[in-house]
Amino acid sequence: MRWIPFAILLYLTAVLQSTLAPFLAVHSIRPDFLVIVAVHYALAARATDALIACWIIGFVTDLTTLSIGEYGNVGIHAFAFGLAALAIVALREITFRESVITQIVCTFLARVVVAGVTGLHLLWVADAWSRTGEILLVGVYSAAYTAAIAPYGHWLLRRGRGLLGIGVTHRLRVG
Repeated sequence: MRWIPFAILLYLTAVLQSTLAPFLAVHSIRPDFLVIVAVHYALAARATDALIACWIIGFVTDLTTLSIGEYGNVGIHAFAFGLAALAIVALREITFRESVITQIVCTFLARVVVAGVTGLHLLWVADAWSRTGEILLVGVYSAAYTAAIAPYGHWLLRRGRGLLGIGVTHRLRVG
């Protein structure tokens, strides 16, 4: 895996997440482009590279989100993305990685995990347990929206695998 192109891709995706996603929002339900990139790396990269990349994506998400009152939230997205990556890396051996259905389902589940972990952290910090249903419902809607646009993101990322250094980049020539 090539880390410099990964850093550039991550920067561009974070910029898109903070600038384009609010315009695509439907009643405060936004797609999460960083989850799509994380799922793609979890499906295509080597296991250790995938886990490290997803943790870094979560850390960048932490740095681009707001803190809650006097409580910082650095680390909660990194933990959630790492947890989702562990699940996807464990499941990818029994699925067809290039299948659109696999990409949609993995993106949906990863976004649900991230929304669930960060939502529960928000409820705990804000001591607002009465809003649990609302927070989790917004997370599920956001996961569905992200999963709906995931095939387009995975298609773009698949086209750049050679540049990113993930997946099969070199072929053995026989004869």
